[in-house]
Amino acid sequence: MKKKIGTLISTGSGHLSACMAPLIPVITAGSLVKLIHLLLNMTGILSGSTDTILQVIGDTPFYFLPILVAVTASEHFGANLFYTVGSVCMLLMPDFAALMSGTESVTFTLLPVVKTTYAYNILSPILLAWLIAKFEPKAAEKFPKALKGTIYPLLVFFLATACGFLVVGPLGTVVSVGFSNLLTYLSVHAGAVAWALFACVIPLLIPAGMHWIFVTTAITQISTNGCDSGIMAAFMITNLALAGADFAVCLRTKDAELRGQALSAGIVAFLSGVSEPSLFGVCLKEKKALRCVMMTGVIAGIYEGIVGIKCYVYSFPAVCSILMFHGPDGMGNLWKAIILAVLSVGVAFVLTFIALSGKQEKTKESIHS
Repeated sequence: MKKKIGTLISTGSGHLSACMAPLIPVITAGSLVKLIHLLLNMTGILSGSTDTILQVIGDTPFYFLPILVAVTASEHFGANLFYTVGSVCMLLMPDFAALMSGTESVTFTLLPVVKTTYAYNILSPILLAWLIAKFEPKAAEKFPKALKGTIYPLLVFFLATACGFLVVGPLGTVVSVGFSNLLTYLSVHAGAVAWALFACVIPLLIPAGMHWIFVTTAITQISTNGCDSGIMAAFMITNLALAGADFAVCLRTKDAELRGQALSAGIVAFLSGVSEPSLFGVCLKEKKALRCVMMTGVIAGIYEGIVGIKCYVYSFPAVCSILMFHGPDGMGNLWKAIILAVLSVGVAFVLTFIALSGKQEKTKESIHS
């Protein structure tokens, strides 16, 4: 059973990496724009429409990430590109997004539709591409040729979109909500265990796009209670642990391309808190680094659970946005966050550096073992 679970996780991460690797350049570009925007905002230089446009430029690769993933996933699984992209575009349509964010319940014929947000989502387009690759070629073989120009594309597109909002999207939401409820229960009864568990699995939630429900929860807590009780601190653990692991990979690897990728991804995660370049470009390839990041999550999460760290302003948690933990009651909470940041970077760097100590190979393949 353990072997099957390990094989499943390894296969899943392989598919994720294959679908995301071609997108690393545009994700990195968006991340760097976000970083520039953040730094310029700190200086007070930006204002008006320039501020808004720069922010939109940085957000674009992330908001439309499902469409970009639909393209790469179609190529990876051999699915029809236009059916896959068309189905994913439907999930991002403004009217459908407004329906998903409304207060009234949503049904399709007599079937209930689980409300969820598809912007930034990665799991849905990958699963849709996989499903379309499985059923569409077989259906094309058996479908009457006389109807292939009319009825066939209608059925394929309709079934793909319906599967997206009735099955694929809700699947990720149900898993995330279940874990959120478990985290809430554990945070009340065993805070250190809860945050250690949460910080440990965040690197697995982000590639699946399941982390956004927790981000939404944190934003809601800040707007209603004035602070988030720990979710954003856990995300900071992951972001800075990824940076520490990236820097260790950069020092250990003999592959020049991977070294440059690890360094740039580490800088982006360290300064801006954008983790995708690190996860998809480095850690999903280098499994030992990913395991070290998750171990760091356990260690730093225990510290977070013991001292308690609140977040008062939403931002991508990283070094440049550390003031998001500065509260109205003084510097105490901020100092706890600073210690957490140092702990996250340091532990991940040391663990990854030690884990990769035996690697002397110069090829990409050798460092992906």
